[in-house]
Amino acid sequence: MEEEYVTIVEAARRVGMSDKTVRRAIHDGKLEARYPQPNKAEVSITDLEAWHATLHVRPGETQDRLQTLETRMSDLEAEVQDLRRQLETSSVTKKALPKTETAPPEDHVWLSEFCALHHVPYQAAADLFPRAIHGQPIIIRGRKHIAIGPKGQHDF
Repeated sequence: MEEEYVTIVEAARRVGMSDKTVRRAIHDGKLEARYPQPNKAEVSITDLEAWHATLHVRPGETQDRLQTLETRMSDLEAEVQDLRRQLETSSVTKKALPKTETAPPEDHVWLSEFCALHHVPYQAAADLFPRAIHGQPIIIRGRKHIAIGPKGQHDF
């Protein structure tokens, strides 16, 4: 018995997919095709059905995966609750942050103070730093603050 072949459009219609999906499968080597004419591809119905069967999950697989994920989620929620209770009841206190100097270096002024004094929006001045405003970034408690020196104040 001779194998039956259909066009890509007909193959897509039979499996309920777009013809682009079938073309992609042919291009990726997942589905065999023959070319009876240079611009016409045909797909074996047997190959088409075998390829289509590989795309679908077995019945109940999605439900099984969902049940597994729900179980894992409830376990994680219980673990988070236990950790929160341990944290609330533990005698661990927050470490005091190291004291840092809040004054800018000598001959410098904080950019925010300079902007307030001269009625300039801070973001406009910060955008100019460090190309047009000469100064130095200083990190205090993880945040970067900009201090500008005499030359930066003059240039501003």
